[in-house]
Amino acid sequence: MQSRSRERVERILDAARELVCELGMDAVTTRAIAERAAVPVATLYQFFANREAVFEQLLERDMERIDRQVAVDVETLRATSIADAIAVFAATHRTHFLRHLGLVALYFAVADRELVRIHQRRCAQAFGRLLLNSGVMPAHTDPRVFGVAIAIAEGTIEHAYRDAPRNEWVVGQGRLVLQLYLESHCDGAGPN
Repeated sequence: MQSRSRERVERILDAARELVCELGMDAVTTRAIAERAAVPVATLYQFFANREAVFEQLLERDMERIDRQVAVDVETLRATSIADAIAVFAATHRTHFLRHLGLVALYFAVADRELVRIHQRRCAQAFGRLLLNSGVMPAHTDPRVFGVAIAIAEGTIEHAYRDAPRNEWVVGQGRLVLQLYLESHCDGAGPN
């Protein structure tokens, strides 16, 4: 019975992802999700209290998968400079996350802020490993620096993707700010 329930939940989540990516988050209803998943609406409500609960579970599942893959990918990557590390990490992250562009809007709209904080911590760890393994940041760099770096990147991405599919000028400005911030921590000075 548990296997069958898990399979239904996965179908519901997959259907929700497809619909969010096709129609946008605001247009997706629980009825549409149930129809796409080929389950009765009552079955959807057995597992999820409402549409937002479906979205949160979808986001949690997909972000966990993406973060795991980014962490694996980062272990094999190297960068020659901070700017290169930013570009490499952004490209790797984008490859996985933006395959489902609708999830970007969902990520910034999700009510579960703890879910977002978990994702940010995993990103900070992966980005820190890339910078340290590449030797472009000192080995003694305080890990909080990488957390702040991800916060800068997240703010930039939200600003660039919230109202338009992509605003490359904003992304470029965010990369510049991020590069300057990280370079300021290469002189051995760390946060207090």
